[in-house]
Amino acid sequence: MADMELMREYAKGGSESAFGMVVHRHINLVYSVALRYVCQSEDAQDVTQAVFIILAQKASRLREKTILTGWLYETTRLTAMKFLRTKLRREMREQEAYMQSTVDDSNPDPLWRQLSPLLETAMTRLSEKERTLLALRFFEGKSAAETAVLLGIREWAAHKRAARALEKLRKYFAKQGVASTTSIIAGAISANSIQAAPAILTQTTTAVALAKGAAASASTLTLIKGVLKVMAWTKAKTGLVSAVVVASVVLPLVIQHQAQAKLREGDESSRQRAEQLALLRAENERLSDQAANSSLSQEQMNDLQKLRAEVGPLRQQANEVAQLQRENRQLKAKTGQDKPKTPMQLKEEALAKLSYGKNWIVGFYQYAEKHQGQFPTNFDQAAGFVPDQVRSQSDVTTDQFEIVFQGSPSALKKPQDIIVLREKEAQNAGETSHPPGQWMKTYVFADGHSEIHHEPSNTFDDYENAHMISASAGNP
Repeated sequence: MADMELMREYAKGGSESAFGMVVHRHINLVYSVALRYVCQSEDAQDVTQAVFIILAQKASRLREKTILTGWLYETTRLTAMKFLRTKLRREMREQEAYMQSTVDDSNPDPLWRQLSPLLETAMTRLSEKERTLLALRFFEGKSAAETAVLLGIREWAAHKRAARALEKLRKYFAKQGVASTTSIIAGAISANSIQAAPAILTQTTTAVALAKGAAASASTLTLIKGVLKVMAWTKAKTGLVSAVVVASVVLPLVIQHQAQAKLREGDESSRQRAEQLALLRAENERLSDQAANSSLSQEQMNDLQKLRAEVGPLRQQANEVAQLQRENRQLKAKTGQDKPKTPMQLKEEALAKLSYGKNWIVGFYQYAEKHQGQFPTNFDQAAGFVPDQVRSQSDVTTDQFEIVFQGSPSALKKPQDIIVLREKEAQNAGETSHPPGQWMKTYVFADGHSEIHHEPSNTFDDYENAHMISASAGNP
């Protein structure tokens, strides 16, 4: 029976044998992907159990055309990353060192020893369709024809998509110093990417998953809850794409039209005020000259006194004109070069800041392990513990953040409530907030999670005071 037939049988009738067959077919794939992420077999087994519990919980909601291999691969990837964030595992640098020194020591293939610690990171550079295709072709060893049938595409298209995906992997590996060809990389992945899961894991995973987590550990249940939230957010984000695309086209046009209208109105008002000011100044100078060079009549003296009384308002008007001119220049710049950011751009920036903050907090923990459990006092101290690709990016930088906690995280009673990093300047969320127009700032907490907080105005003092302590309070 096909995978989805087995899942329908389980969803409708609760067939344990059908679900057990699905676990038996795919557990090596799930375990192998998890192992490459978390490095330790015990942790990989926890991730594997969590994935199949999620599968059991979502069995009745899987679409008819779901490619279960791709679904399991994506869910394993999300679960493993959530696991790493929750437990603050050491990331890329230590993963590579660990896998090269232990997991792959018994493997005689020198190329695979180089590719293995980089493979899952490289796979994140691909689209979901490309990852599913490679998982079918090279992880599960299906032919191009079989893969094409499962994906609903022609065989030549499957070949072309695989070649394109392998080329992306090759370029990534080359940047990491591993030079090879796509055919050799494909061969190494096919021969080595799947490792046999411990025999007992199939039985325990099936039992725990069939109970839908009732017998799972507290840490596993917490992991599942976090992954389900991520999956729900991913689904919701996908549903909003079409609306956001339309908004990203229409909104800038509306804003530009409004800005141009305001600009024309401002230009006319500025011109009229400038003309009035020039006339008044000219008349004031004329009368002042007359007063200096000749005797003035009583009427002229009265006019002069009136003009002098208007000096204060004139100066105010001059300031208003200058301010209006500055506003006009800003509007002109916005309608020309500095176009307003679209909702999609704001969302992408927010996600980039969340990811950036998480990478740095992991580096902070690695720094603390080597410095008596103390967080660094500046970003330069922890830079050596953060991946190069994070430090070298230009869209988000350390200049946008500041460190607000520098003590020992182990001394904190509720690290999930204590801010370590905060964004310096709040951003107007525009149409992306509910209600629209709120302000937002990015925060990274001592337990490793990051979040974006919204306020109706650009004032975050109450929120920050409730989640910040002095550096000395974190010292043991």
